[in-house]
Amino acid sequence: MSLFQSEGSKEKQHSGILGSFSVDNIKWEPGDETQASLIVKKFPYEDFPNGSYLQVAQSQMAVFINNMTAGDSLEADGRGASQVSVFIGPCKIKLDTGDSRFAPFRQITHALTDGSSAFHSIVYFVNTTYMNDLNWGTTDPILVQDPEEDVNIHVRAYGKMGVHLEQVDTSVAVVNVRKFLSKLVGTRDEYTHEKFVEDLRAKILEYIPDQLANEIIVQNVGILKIAAHISELSDVMKNKLVGYFADFGLILDNFSIISIKPLEEDLAAINEMKIKRKRDKIEAEGNAAKMDIESEALARKREREGYSYQQERGMDVMKAAASNEGSSSAGIMGAGMGLGMGVGVGGAVGAGFSDLAKQTIGAASQTQAPAEKSGTVKCSKCGHENPEGAKFCLECGSEIVSGIKCPKCGHMNPDGAKFCLECGSKLGGMVCPNCGAELKPDAKFCMNCGTKIE
Repeated sequence: MSLFQSEGSKEKQHSGILGSFSVDNIKWEPGDETQASLIVKKFPYEDFPNGSYLQVAQSQMAVFINNMTAGDSLEADGRGASQVSVFIGPCKIKLDTGDSRFAPFRQITHALTDGSSAFHSIVYFVNTTYMNDLNWGTTDPILVQDPEEDVNIHVRAYGKMGVHLEQVDTSVAVVNVRKFLSKLVGTRDEYTHEKFVEDLRAKILEYIPDQLANEIIVQNVGILKIAAHISELSDVMKNKLVGYFADFGLILDNFSIISIKPLEEDLAAINEMKIKRKRDKIEAEGNAAKMDIESEALARKREREGYSYQQERGMDVMKAAASNEGSSSAGIMGAGMGLGMGVGVGGAVGAGFSDLAKQTIGAASQTQAPAEKSGTVKCSKCGHENPEGAKFCLECGSEIVSGIKCPKCGHMNPDGAKFCLECGSKLGGMVCPNCGAELKPDAKFCMNCGTKIE
């Protein structure tokens, strides 16, 4: 081992008598495009003589780390913590490394520490040029709920972003570059542009999918209309990502979404659903229009023939009564129908037919139940007074459902009837087997004759 020559693997070699007094000139000058594209470059040597010069170029920062002190780094006074200095270019700094400048003394001290310096030093050069053309994109589809169609769809998104490491504002530059080195670069000798983009994509893709899905719902943007909201969503996402990038020591300059596109199968399903909905709407509107046309045609027909809808419904009542073979009023109603048809379906039907129908139904009611008390039944829809036993209102044609329904044949009888007008079955509750008096549901003896009720 030469006493006047540096031979350590982590220090620059100096030879000769003059070399024994030499110091290092620490700088990074990229020699080609590959080197120029590096984000971080670690200086190849780590042990520098005391008084070495650190030269930092424009658009560079240098981080100098040295372990001159000793002790516990967790102590309150900070003893033992490594010296970390950040220099913003352009500048030239004379370093105090703790290692002797005179090579023989340096060799002797290194020999005492197994050939390496006890005052280890590291220099990182950081490229601070703006990186404004970084591509990002989702690797896997994002699950989004379409707020308009109310379905879940899968979308892919991609765009561009721009970031930089702050250099001008010294109040944040020192803090940010240390965050950047500790959280992204680590102990790498070189940190390439490609690796930087790869790491950045991985970081933002931990955050973007959920935020983008939430914003689509909050902004109430349908996936088929999302192209018109790309710029607005880009601004919102940028504001949300600023703090996220700051955690890595980066300033987010721009963030843009170029496209948000659903998967082809999801888009086809949405289009098919919208087409079906449109078809159903057109069909419903067509049916409504058809009903309107038919109603207008019937109204014109009635107007030409001289009768109203209520009179037509009265005719239907007479037809229904005449076709009821089990009813004793069928013959009378049939005669009424014949008489009504003989009179003609003109103005006479309006006045004469209504009276004829009332008289006929009244006669039928008297024939069926001569002992019944005469009365009327009010229509629940229009309030018209109809003869007892009428099944349909003579004024509006609505079905009359008031009365007592026979439990045997289902015929509707007038209120208060004790026997069915159709089949003669008894209506109401229990009767006394001795005197025939009506009994209460829970009676044990007849109130009329005292007979015990089993």
